[in-house]
Amino acid sequence: MRAIVLGIAAALATGLSLAPASAMPVVSGHAVAPAASIEQAQYVTRRVVRRGPRCTVQVTRTRGPFGRVVVRKVRRCF
Repeated sequence: MRAIVLGIAAALATGLSLAPASAMPVVSGHAVAPAASIEQAQYVTRRVVRRGPRCTVQVTRTRGPFGRVVVRKVRRCF
């Protein structure tokens, strides 16, 4: 069963790769589209309404009197 499926797939792959050049899609020589087909760009701006304060935690690490690391966390809201 697997051999039959693989044989059919191989036959289709070789058949499609040997297609004549006339059957291939036509590619135009111009890389840039003509001016008539260029449309005006539309810019959409979205504004987010933020309710309530936004808080972050500011972490300050310093050395204490005996060389230990002292971590101070201060919450800043804006």
